[in-house]
Amino acid sequence: MTRFEPMLNGTIAKARRREGAKVFVVGLAGMLAVVAWLTTANRAQERAQQLPRFRAGASLVRVDAYPTLKGRAVTDLTAADFEVLEDGAPQRVESFELVQVRAGGPQETRREPNTVREAQAMAEDARARIFVIYLDTYFTDLAGSHRIQRSLVKLLDRVVGDDDLFAVMTPDMSARDLALARRSTTMEGYLSKYWFWGQRSRLYPEDPVEQRYLECFPERSGGRQCSMPGNNNAQVSEPENFYAGVANEMIQRRREKRVLDGLEDLARHLGGLRDERKAVITISNGWLLFTPNPSLARMAPCETPPGRGQVGTTPDGRITTDRMRSDYGYSKYDCDTDRQMLASLNNAQDYRDLMDVANANNVTFYPVDARGLAAFDRDISENPVMGPAAEIQMVRGRVESLRTLADNTDGLAVVDTNDLDKGFQRIVDDMTSYYLLGYYSTNTKLDGKVRKIKVRVKRDGVDVRARRSYRAATEEEIEQGTAQMTAAAAAAPASAVQVALNSIGSSRAGVPLRTAVSYAMVGGGAGRAHVWALAELDPGLLRGDEWLGGGEVDVLLQSADGTKIDQRTGTLPGGQRSLNLDLGEVTLPDGELVVRTRVKPSSGGLPVSDTIRLAISPDGGGPGVPVLLRRGPTTGIRYVPTADKQFRRTDRVRLELPSAEGVTATSAEVLDRSGKSMNIPVATAVRNDGTLTWATAEVALAPLAAGDYALRLKTERAGKSSEVVTGFRVIP
Repeated sequence: MTRFEPMLNGTIAKARRREGAKVFVVGLAGMLAVVAWLTTANRAQERAQQLPRFRAGASLVRVDAYPTLKGRAVTDLTAADFEVLEDGAPQRVESFELVQVRAGGPQETRREPNTVREAQAMAEDARARIFVIYLDTYFTDLAGSHRIQRSLVKLLDRVVGDDDLFAVMTPDMSARDLALARRSTTMEGYLSKYWFWGQRSRLYPEDPVEQRYLECFPERSGGRQCSMPGNNNAQVSEPENFYAGVANEMIQRRREKRVLDGLEDLARHLGGLRDERKAVITISNGWLLFTPNPSLARMAPCETPPGRGQVGTTPDGRITTDRMRSDYGYSKYDCDTDRQMLASLNNAQDYRDLMDVANANNVTFYPVDARGLAAFDRDISENPVMGPAAEIQMVRGRVESLRTLADNTDGLAVVDTNDLDKGFQRIVDDMTSYYLLGYYSTNTKLDGKVRKIKVRVKRDGVDVRARRSYRAATEEEIEQGTAQMTAAAAAAPASAVQVALNSIGSSRAGVPLRTAVSYAMVGGGAGRAHVWALAELDPGLLRGDEWLGGGEVDVLLQSADGTKIDQRTGTLPGGQRSLNLDLGEVTLPDGELVVRTRVKPSSGGLPVSDTIRLAISPDGGGPGVPVLLRRGPTTGIRYVPTADKQFRRTDRVRLELPSAEGVTATSAEVLDRSGKSMNIPVATAVRNDGTLTWATAEVALAPLAAGDYALRLKTERAGKSSEVVTGFRVIP
């Protein structure tokens, strides 16, 4: 299976060459992309070098405390000044340390992690602060993203110390894509140059799903009359503008859900890095926190129930029950299905769950409203028009959502102020120094329950914010941890399904260039393979003039030690964004194949590049790696090769596995995350192009909910059975 390991320098150079608000997010995400984090066993070994040994039958709990007096950090406390309670029971402080952050030195003297393992080891250091800047692109307006860029640059100059680690995340990223860095100069440059990342004030969305909502539910629609079957065909009138406001509310609900899910995903991910506090500086205008709205799901009098379409024929002459879906990849009934789902969302409950997850994982939020003091919530051009009282109420609701998030996670909210620099200074002061306390819990039960922590300071007038809770380990977790540390070498290899699911962990929207490799073993399995390299540009790049004439694709194959294996060049036609370049027969190296792809526009502009690594099995490659293709609203009736493993429910997915030996039988099935087969129809076939035989599996994603899945394709070649498992993700 392919393992994506984006390289820091390459992605920085790539992002520097792109312009535009979306490219800013993409470049920033690519610059800081990292695929995997250290295993539990490695983290435990690192922590063992820093922390006191556990006593038999007791658990060492680490608590970071932030005492302040009149808003200023207090730095002269002793262990005797602290009182720690766990579920109301007093605890004895066994370890005590004051951590004072060193002022950041020159950027060039800061030691950046050179490997994934090194970055993860740095994150394990309890004395290094970890914080993430979360840019809520959906709910930050353009003026706010411009206003805050200078203050963010100042914040990075003041808050990032030599030992600190930081990352950046947006709603379009997965928390698993985060990479922690120490040098902030590159990000400062992006914040200064690409300040227009706020999307809230855009009149027309770029997201194809949101565009579909606007097309399905127009703001202005003429009234119509229709007959009602089963009621003597009585004529009814449909009100004019029946769908006014429907598309906008659907878009806002979907965006808010994605933001809250992203923040919860981030909190869980940061909790897995270490126990000590992690800070999330959230730039957002706040949220309305939608609750279920049955009226949003109501159908127009002349509307056909969801799931029923217009009978017709497809372009190739086949009969279909939904002609619109066949022609365009989606229909009005897809919109209706989404409308039913979005109407039932309870984002207010998700918001409360987010705070619980943050406290359980010791994550503190520092929300910042980039608007400053706002009198009206929405732009004057937005519909429907609302009165001043309603606008003010919406502003208050959004601000309160930010303030409540900070209060309930022991953070600070910078809201209702135009002096953003002063607000950021409060955050800097709050993060300047803290105390690390450690105690052995008097509760020795291994019950897996959440335990409440209360920290007090005995000195008058001193307030303290500290970790609020932790979850006790279970006997099973203790046994598993011991087994991992004592017998890691003997651990069973990951299942094929898990490997396939792990391969989609770094998928994210808007990456300028994605690449993938497929191959078929030839020559009797003597390490020879027929190889294809797929280069796929992001759709956003094609909106400008730079790529109108297409480009040149250059692919370099290397072994793990850098030895050149082969190099090929192909032409990307104008108007297309992907090219599956046939590299012919090559000799696969032992262990790992490195594929470096470079695409340069024919107009003479700067190129984009990507590097991936393909793990080769000891038997010379096994059954090979299939080509992944998609068909949907953006491709019409064609199947197009893709390197992006994220799909929408309106798409169809196809796997094509090449073979030089010929395939005599195939079967395929969709698997859930646990590897269990799902009752989803998968069409299989075999085709021959003269030199190779291709086993194919095709599935429609409409029945699947958002989540991660795998498609298993079984083949039989020369009397031997084999299978390949490919992971994919369905997104809202």
